[in-house]
Amino acid sequence: MGAQFAANPDYKFGDPETDEIIGRTIGMLTELKEKQPRVVLKADPANPSDPLAVMARAMGRKIGYVCKDQRDKVRGMLKRSKRGMLAGDISDVVIYKHGYLFVTVKCDEAVDEGEQEPGFDWSGWQADIPLLPSSEARHAEDEAEYMLEEELLPRLAVADIAELQAYLDIWMEGSRHDMSYEASCQRKMYVKLLEESERADVRALAGELKHQSASMCCLHRLEERTLEWWPRLLKSDEATGMWKRWRGQINGQLWYGLRLIDDILRQLPGNLYQHIDHLEMVFSQMYYLCIPRAALTTILSLLALRERTCSELGIAMKPMTEADYGQDKQPAADDFSMKDLASSFLKFPTKIALSMFGGVSTLLAWHPAWQRQSAKIEEQILAQQKEQQDRQEQRQDEMMETVKEVANKPTEIYYGDKNELQSGAQLLKMGIPEGADPAEIAARIAEQQKNLLEEKEIKYDE
Repeated sequence: MGAQFAANPDYKFGDPETDEIIGRTIGMLTELKEKQPRVVLKADPANPSDPLAVMARAMGRKIGYVCKDQRDKVRGMLKRSKRGMLAGDISDVVIYKHGYLFVTVKCDEAVDEGEQEPGFDWSGWQADIPLLPSSEARHAEDEAEYMLEEELLPRLAVADIAELQAYLDIWMEGSRHDMSYEASCQRKMYVKLLEESERADVRALAGELKHQSASMCCLHRLEERTLEWWPRLLKSDEATGMWKRWRGQINGQLWYGLRLIDDILRQLPGNLYQHIDHLEMVFSQMYYLCIPRAALTTILSLLALRERTCSELGIAMKPMTEADYGQDKQPAADDFSMKDLASSFLKFPTKIALSMFGGVSTLLAWHPAWQRQSAKIEEQILAQQKEQQDRQEQRQDEMMETVKEVANKPTEIYYGDKNELQSGAQLLKMGIPEGADPAEIAARIAEQQKNLLEEKEIKYDE
């Protein structure tokens, strides 16, 4: 079912069906009926409408889905299949705007023994991070791999050359950036089988595979990965979705997330982490490490997350030292609590604290935008506190200067004729103890001035 969705990837259920949409659906169904290609059934866990969906594919493209009343039966067959895929023959095609087709499949009992990669032990290379989901290119590569190894290569003597060429092209396109151990083994196996064929047209197909194998690590391919393929991967929907899940998993704490990523990447053999600012070198060395596909997916996911994290932080994609992780100036959203607000309140003078935290400000402190600015707010409060302290110290200095000026002024300013009251002025200065409090000095000066004035008035009266 669902041929209209396969033929029109942007079409959504309930959208108006234009003549163009109907035409593409009928065109695809007509082509399937005329060419009768083999069909591959494969699980589609990334399907947003049904994670249990089973897709049908032919010649490198999706052609529909197994209907729901057959889905569970087919999923059981897929579990028993060798590669988690099934091949089938088209028995009938119903051409209509919502057309469909019938496929006949066989399922034999088989066990997937897997492959043991040599060299570095990758068995424990797991990471609790979101991973890049399978893309359409990966699905097409899986389909081609299955058809080649299960249906075509074992029967090269009678294989349809056009079908063989088509699936080799699909596999090569999907695997041209595949640095995994499995892809390397498959290239060698495909080349060997094709070259050993008695058919000249089949042997000719080995040339392109040999060329791809030889060019996997040449300069041209390395530059292509960094200048074309890698940026395209980073901008893909799969990478964007992975980044959003990762950011949520680390609660937006990017420096913390970067440290977690680096802790895992430092475990890569061959000291690869130290070359992380030259990804073309990393990719080249990874090809020779015989990395299984499961571990390769983890590594590529980590590299994609790291590059996006470095971009968000505004730093270069380079190896980090322990000291480099101390640059986090952005507090996480959950790092500022009401307890922190209360402690900040107690640290500052009451007037400033009330002006900064009182009333509406206290309520706003729960808002994420306010929380993100908490460091800046505290900085402003500290600046105001320092400004207030500076003013207080300035007033005290001015008062001391005033007292000193009063104590050292000539006596005639306060006591009349200098000669007449010279002895009184000397007594005034001599009667003040050294180091006395300024307030006490001012009080004693005022008291003695008053006494001297009274003596002067009595003298004049006499």
